[in-house]
Amino acid sequence: MIDKSLIDRIKTYLEKEFLFDQARLSHINCVTKEALDLGEIFGVDKDKITIASLLHDATKKLNFEENFTLASKVFSNNFLKTVPKPCLHAYSSCALTKELFEISDQDILNAIAYHCSGRKGMSKLEKVIFVADYTEESRDFKDERLRQIAREDLDKATYLVMKKTEEYLKRNNREISPLTIEAIKAYESQKEEFND
Repeated sequence: MIDKSLIDRIKTYLEKEFLFDQARLSHINCVTKEALDLGEIFGVDKDKITIASLLHDATKKLNFEENFTLASKVFSNNFLKTVPKPCLHAYSSCALTKELFEISDQDILNAIAYHCSGRKGMSKLEKVIFVADYTEESRDFKDERLRQIAREDLDKATYLVMKKTEEYLKRNNREISPLTIEAIKAYESQKEEFND
């Protein structure tokens, strides 16, 4: 059981951090709402969802060097060098969660760390945060069909978010995380329906 005062502390921290970035705060709150809706359907712990979704973008305003330095407290430099720059905040947010809020629950930490790239063998909590980050209601490109799929088949939604992300990055000549590529291959080898 997670102490409710911890969630209040996190919310207060985020309100200060993003005082001048209300769009980011709105996104964080929308991800939390979407993740809680999905968690209700798939039986995922509400407190874990709340903490992971609130903190998934906690370091988004830091620059590259700040993100790298913070992330390297938890992840190896060799690993971080494989991370596309736009995903680095996921790992520094994980480190901040561990260091500032003293959260050691590995499932929460993983949900934060891999919310940007996804990975092979994700837990239900990780999938919920990953999908909610993509499908939350304030996203310009949100896909109602994908939101519906997310409420029926979390694995299929996770796979589709990865594929859409991969297609977008390829189209824009941007780097794709090796973890995303590996996860897509794993899904396609496990389920025939993902090979269409």
